[in-house]
Amino acid sequence: MSTGTSTRIDGPLVYLEAPGPEHLPAIWKVYLDAPDYFEALTGSADFDPTAVEMLYEDALSEDNRYYLAIRRVDTKSLVGTIEFEAGADDVPATLRGLVVAQGERGRGYGRAALELAEGFLANELGVTTIAADVPEGYDDGARFLEALGYRERRLKSAEIRWVKRIAEA
Repeated sequence: MSTGTSTRIDGPLVYLEAPGPEHLPAIWKVYLDAPDYFEALTGSADFDPTAVEMLYEDALSEDNRYYLAIRRVDTKSLVGTIEFEAGADDVPATLRGLVVAQGERGRGYGRAALELAEGFLANELGVTTIAADVPEGYDDGARFLEALGYRERRLKSAEIRWVKRIAEA
């Protein structure tokens, strides 16, 4: 899935699919419409398409990373991206990023995308716990995760991450 295969995960509100390079303009538009997330992620308010392209290429470069476009079921429009990794350091999986364009927020698309990703990790890969990275200062991301049952935990590495049990062992 992570290397650009034709994987698709269907849900009632959104579906997730592996984007190709031809989707980069739509992905840039999402990041342009999410300046708060872009600034927290990159440390700069100046939008740089090259930075987004590098994030995309980095995510696709490793077999255990999944970078997927979030598409609305009704319009099929690309409204965000989600990136997660299986087989991470201290936990079996890590949510590396989830962004939804500001104009599409508050409609359940981010929640639906994360629930699809969690289901995939639990059902297809047998993952029972997922951690989440939130860019420093991105309080909306922390509030979003907390509303979905994630809790702050100190890991063995002394790093603090948001963690959630998604399945029973």
